[in-house]
Amino acid sequence: MTVDQLIDRCIAHGVKTVLLCNNIFLHEFNDAQLGAIRDRLAREGMQVETGSRGTDFSYFKRMLEVSRFLGSKVLRIGWDMDRRTDAAGLERQVRNGIDTIGALMPVAHEYGVQIALENGKLNTVGEVRQIIEGVNDPWFGCALDTCNSTCFITPTETVVRSLAPYAKTVHFKDYVVKLDPRGDIITGVPLGQGYVDFPLMKKILAENGFDGNVFLELYIDRCETHAETAAYEESCVEQSVAYARGTLGF
Repeated sequence: MTVDQLIDRCIAHGVKTVLLCNNIFLHEFNDAQLGAIRDRLAREGMQVETGSRGTDFSYFKRMLEVSRFLGSKVLRIGWDMDRRTDAAGLERQVRNGIDTIGALMPVAHEYGVQIALENGKLNTVGEVRQIIEGVNDPWFGCALDTCNSTCFITPTETVVRSLAPYAKTVHFKDYVVKLDPRGDIITGVPLGQGYVDFPLMKKILAENGFDGNVFLELYIDRCETHAETAAYEESCVEQSVAYARGTLGF
């Protein structure tokens, strides 16, 4: 989808905030292209958050500039950890995260953009906390995802209780684990139809004073054709939005 198509779908579902993540190469957009997005969001009365992925300082600095231009108050970072190494190699990568993100914080403060490190499929909750606590800046915290840490067999409640004190933004997505001859497979489902106790997750976040945006995400399988996949995705979005409103009160 283009940015405009994504905004169109948000409007169709009555969603007021959109996450423009790293699958859209915003760092390569010029001022005119970014201005068109900013103007569209303003016309629709929508908020925006931005997302990035990698480990490169210059790229993150550019994404902070983009975030300020668009009016995003939070930049999510997906910090890519290479797990094909030993414990010392992982610790060096954690230290690199502390040093790289720590060096970004003066720019983040200048631009009025907080930074949120996501618990992803390549970093553990403990590593996320190490980086956050190592940077030790109130404008740096986490983008808390309710599914990703399942890759490390970490229960969702453990993830949320551990990271909620640092949460700047939250990603709600549900999942089940299916048995397969090759091993267990994590498969996304609409909100409320999987393993995650979202009312409990919302309660834990509230107890920790979280008042940021909660984004709806899906981790669904592809169907046989693109058309079938798009239709299935739209159905999952409709069911998830209905659950978020009806059960969770968003």
